[in-house]
Amino acid sequence: MIRTRNMTLTTPVFRRPRRGSRAGYLYVAVLFTSLIVAGAIATAISLDTTRLKTTNAATDRESAIRLAETELHRVSVQLIANPGWRDELIDGVASDWIAYGAVVGASNADARFRLSDEDGDLADDEFDDVDVVAHARFGSAQAAVAVQMESGFAPLDLLQYGVTTFDDLHCEDGSTLVSEKNVQVFDDCKTNSVGFITTSKLECSGSLALTVRGDIGTDSFQPIDFDVVDRYRNVGTEIQLGSLPIHNGVRTIRLAVVSPNSNPYGLANENGYYWVDAMGQQVNVVDSRIVATIAIRNASRVVVSGAVSWEAARSGEAILVTDSHVVVESLQSTLDENTLAVNFNPPATPYRNFDSNLTTTDRFPTEFRGIVYTEGELSVLPTTAGDPVAITGAVICQDLVLYHDLFVSSLDEMLTNVPIGFADPSKLRFKIGTFRRVPTF
Repeated sequence: MIRTRNMTLTTPVFRRPRRGSRAGYLYVAVLFTSLIVAGAIATAISLDTTRLKTTNAATDRESAIRLAETELHRVSVQLIANPGWRDELIDGVASDWIAYGAVVGASNADARFRLSDEDGDLADDEFDDVDVVAHARFGSAQAAVAVQMESGFAPLDLLQYGVTTFDDLHCEDGSTLVSEKNVQVFDDCKTNSVGFITTSKLECSGSLALTVRGDIGTDSFQPIDFDVVDRYRNVGTEIQLGSLPIHNGVRTIRLAVVSPNSNPYGLANENGYYWVDAMGQQVNVVDSRIVATIAIRNASRVVVSGAVSWEAARSGEAILVTDSHVVVESLQSTLDENTLAVNFNPPATPYRNFDSNLTTTDRFPTEFRGIVYTEGELSVLPTTAGDPVAITGAVICQDLVLYHDLFVSSLDEMLTNVPIGFADPSKLRFKIGTFRRVPTF
């Protein structure tokens, strides 16, 4: 008999192998994520810094441009206010820096300017255009802008007057001066017996011995500080003295039509400007029709007589400009083609720009329409018929001596179509189309 021990039988249990710890993997993941986030933050900070720097640079550039423009305007106002700037400043030389930090609220903000004209000399001609360049610094940026300034567009103040004398006014032998506009006399208003002035206002800075019909006030005289005759010579065509025929022993413009399209003594000037160097001789203007400005220099005197129809080619311009004594005497009332056997309104020079023909049957009134200017004396003597001498425009002279009545009517075109020789060089303005950015200097 076989005995067996009691045995307890159990089912075997199979266990999976234990995995290693996951802590290392988590650390690596967190570290990698942290690096990505840190990189993104650094990139964002870098981009913001760059963007800030770019924004600041752009702001500085814009501010520099605006400061340069402001300096340009400041300089233009200063030039207008200071008539002597052409003598005080040097062409092409920059000014000192002017600090604007306290004004604009920046530590580094200043500007300077430089002037120049085409011939390199600011002082040689008051009417030269001038280039103004303004250079500004603001923060980290610099900028420069430029503009050309011009004069010659505004009339001299004296064109507001009918008569201006740089010295005395004489109304002799009972003569009368009648002026639609004010009269200004820098010195005395005189007469040898009795004389009369009829005007809205007489501005006489010296003694007054004339009978005045109108208001009396103090003068606001402003002298002309440039050569008016030379202004017209520079734009005109010369009429050689020897080309003028001799009449009664004197070189004379006589029986002539002078205009932009007609010059019997030489080449025509399309704008109607002519000049004569009289070389110390007398020059007469007699029995002619003139649609031009004639400047006469160095004459012993200029005598206008007979029948003369004289106007400028451009309304409002001067008709006679000279540095010599001018005498107006023995004027006749009518320029008669039949009497003189001359056609005075040919197709090249129609009367009043529309009436022309080839006949010699027309008659034209003696008239003076424009500015009569002389640096010497203007003497007015009786006409042949006793009627007053009439000028539509202005009389500007050193001394005005009347032995006969003179009537001066206004011509508003003198103020709108500014005469070349009577523009105010002190008035400046920006020339259209010349504003520009330029390199700094």
